[in-house]
Amino acid sequence: MLDLKHALWELEKVVDAAQLENFFQIYLWKKGFINEEFKVMLTLPAEEKKDRGAKLSDIKTKLTEAYEAKQQSFKMGQINQQLEKDLVDISLDTSSENWSYSLLAEVRREVEEIFKSLWFVMEYGTEMVTKFENFESVNIPLTHPATEMHDTIYLNEKDPSGENFVLRTHTSSMQNYMIKKYGVPLKALVPWRAYRFENMDATHDTMFYQVEGMYIGKNISIAHFKSLMETMLNAVLKKKVETRMRPGYFPFVEPGFEIDARYEYLNPKTGKKEMSKRLEILPGGMIHPEVLKAAGVDPAEWRSGFAFGLGMSRLAAIKYGIKDIRYFTNGDLRFAKSFA
Repeated sequence: MLDLKHALWELEKVVDAAQLENFFQIYLWKKGFINEEFKVMLTLPAEEKKDRGAKLSDIKTKLTEAYEAKQQSFKMGQINQQLEKDLVDISLDTSSENWSYSLLAEVRREVEEIFKSLWFVMEYGTEMVTKFENFESVNIPLTHPATEMHDTIYLNEKDPSGENFVLRTHTSSMQNYMIKKYGVPLKALVPWRAYRFENMDATHDTMFYQVEGMYIGKNISIAHFKSLMETMLNAVLKKKVETRMRPGYFPFVEPGFEIDARYEYLNPKTGKKEMSKRLEILPGGMIHPEVLKAAGVDPAEWRSGFAFGLGMSRLAAIKYGIKDIRYFTNGDLRFAKSFA
């Protein structure tokens, strides 16, 4: 019979995780001493088997409890060591430290708060998506030029259908998921990163922040869409903004629009308030029936609704007068500190 006192004595001598694991292998593992004792017990007469089984079960219980207590003690020791390393003296004066959110994070938070106040649900989604989610679910055929390697970044990982995953080229790839998850009617916002394989310049980057918004309901009109965009732009830019809608083609909306905006600013030369030149701000339009069908929604019943995609970098650049969006992500501390 296994000597419990001796086993506990050996456990007491254990001083690190490696020795504890070795103890477990010797005594408590499926090929350890206790299980071997149970195998021997099966060959004994019935009366002796009953008595020996009770004693072995008691030994196993006490040894397991002692082992788990030792294991927990080691874990707490590791946590305490880490806490000592990470200890912060909250009595130190940190008033001289100068910090702030990045400009992109600041604008993103403002946009999120505006749409939260309008009862939009919000998710960041996944950056690695299927070709169906990125293209077909938003009415972009796989023969579209945007699916080629010069536009889309393909990954080695395969989806369940055997196709390569892609880095989403727009947050519109979340439309199908959000509709299926929340159903209709729906007001949803997806603010986060998107990726495209293109040349970097003052207005383009391979990674950029985008906000995808959609509002699906009944009796929703283009006027609702225009009003919401003006409300959002006025709130974020904190300036008087005028918008203009031009016809534009996008596979996931019909009709589609390009929204241009101009805003009031103080001309430093004249000292008077003037309106800026019109700038292309965002595309959008009324949700295409094929997008609704792909998400299992009857377009005959839920035809009215709109979707839009807003480039966060462009919005932040307009708000803060930044001429090159690469400043947002190049890690130049001089730029970051100038807005702290």
